[in-house]
Amino acid sequence: MSSRQLARTPALVAALLGALLVPLACTGDIASDGAGTDPASSRTSGAAVATDTSTTGTWLDAGAETDEPVASTSLIRGRIDLTEPADELRIDLSHARMVSIPGQCVSSTVTRTMSSIEDADLVCLLEPGVDRVAFTVIALGSSGDAIDAEVTTRRGVDFATSSLPTRTISGGDPRLSPDLRLVSSPDFLNGDIGDLRDGPGFWKKMPREERTTNSINRDYRVGLDRILDDWEALDPAGVLVAGDLVDGRWGYDEQDSGNFGPVDTRAEQRLALRRAARTYYPQWSERFADHGLAVFPAMGDHEYGDNPWPRRKRALAKDFDAEWAREFTTDSSGAPLFADRPEGPARLTAYAGRPTPEVQVVTLDVFDITRERARIKVDRQQLSWLRGVLRKAQRDDVQWTIVQAHVPILGPVRTRASSELSYPRGTRSRLWKVFERFGVDLYLTGEVHDTTAREADGIVQISHGGIFHVGLTTALLLDFYGDRLYVTLRDYHVERSLSEDDERLWETRRDGLPSRIEVVGEPSTIGTATVVDGRLSGASGILVPPSGG
Repeated sequence: MSSRQLARTPALVAALLGALLVPLACTGDIASDGAGTDPASSRTSGAAVATDTSTTGTWLDAGAETDEPVASTSLIRGRIDLTEPADELRIDLSHARMVSIPGQCVSSTVTRTMSSIEDADLVCLLEPGVDRVAFTVIALGSSGDAIDAEVTTRRGVDFATSSLPTRTISGGDPRLSPDLRLVSSPDFLNGDIGDLRDGPGFWKKMPREERTTNSINRDYRVGLDRILDDWEALDPAGVLVAGDLVDGRWGYDEQDSGNFGPVDTRAEQRLALRRAARTYYPQWSERFADHGLAVFPAMGDHEYGDNPWPRRKRALAKDFDAEWAREFTTDSSGAPLFADRPEGPARLTAYAGRPTPEVQVVTLDVFDITRERARIKVDRQQLSWLRGVLRKAQRDDVQWTIVQAHVPILGPVRTRASSELSYPRGTRSRLWKVFERFGVDLYLTGEVHDTTAREADGIVQISHGGIFHVGLTTALLLDFYGDRLYVTLRDYHVERSLSEDDERLWETRRDGLPSRIEVVGEPSTIGTATVVDGRLSGASGILVPPSGG
């Protein structure tokens, strides 16, 4: 069922998410259970019915001792006390969902899942020496449904199970629906993935024995469908992709393949670039359209041929942005699709819109590349336009302002397989000062192929995303509830083969893509947080800001 069709209860949702502002991941004595209290005296409500003695489970809300019913969409706090050491803890839930990853759990990375929320349930790799874990769940069900929580602990190869007392749902809305949902996935796909038969190149006309490998195979089609099927099921109003849709190293042919024609002269390089763009961009767009997903991309460095930018590549900058605009920001006649856009060099690569009256989204082009220079900078006309967009949003009392662009401004941030581009001067830049002056709430950025949440000056920056064929794809789910924004990071488990015996898929300027790739299992949630008033609250997992951040 569409999230926009579900009944909304804004006042209730705001109250519930307000509770998330209390940090949910505590260490040592549990703050929500009375900091500094004697552990024995804090175990007086709702002791677990256990099948062994390795854990004792407790519901901490009022009424737990008598199994008082709880309303659906209520937040319920609980605690597991470990009477014996354990390496891992799992809580499997019925008619409830885990809200965050407790602080006693080892955080995952984008390459290794340690602790996560799997569907509704918690999988927690325990920090050494932990003897209790505090958690919060949200009840989700109809009246009469039973909330069950089964606890499994592992020590080496030995497992033990217990359970918390059953709670009964009585009343409340059985569904929790945001006012608006968006998905963000920068650097999707960061590779030239497409069928060379479906473009204006020459691959399909070559004798079979002279062809390179194709730029796609069944593994890629199946894997991409797995991820896009997941996004389709999430039913977002739109998908934001902050740059690096493709590899984009076009206008070259180092393997002398002839796939997009000769590249000896400037005119030939332009034609080859055009053929490549008109092969890969339409297929990139069609994947989203086939899944009913509206997509809103930004320019990345790979949309300008990838950095660095020697003179030869700078000379093609206008061709790069013209081909990008042809696919994403203009109609078949060349007319702009977005009315709210700047004048000047970014007139077809930056744009703004409001998916709802309460949410303003702005897409920036942070690359200033001409024949004479290549730099990361929002040009003067684009910056002036941005001020106007944000000023109008303030006048209209828009509740949320979200900006996406390719490179991070706040640092340091985690990086993987990245050239680590960032916006010069950081928080001292004119761009950041505009964000600060006009109340930008959230800045979404890619480039780094890893995940870091930071905040400064009342602005939250989340850098994330990744390279599909390297196995780094993530998606940030943005759920807006009144004056609270709940964010969850979904991580996809992509396995690839790098066997030297496998013929790699073809790209224009590097060794190519691994031919064997598979999306394994279901996505895991490896980080959660609430954004309110320009601050991160209750952050868990990988979305906990680095120390000093």
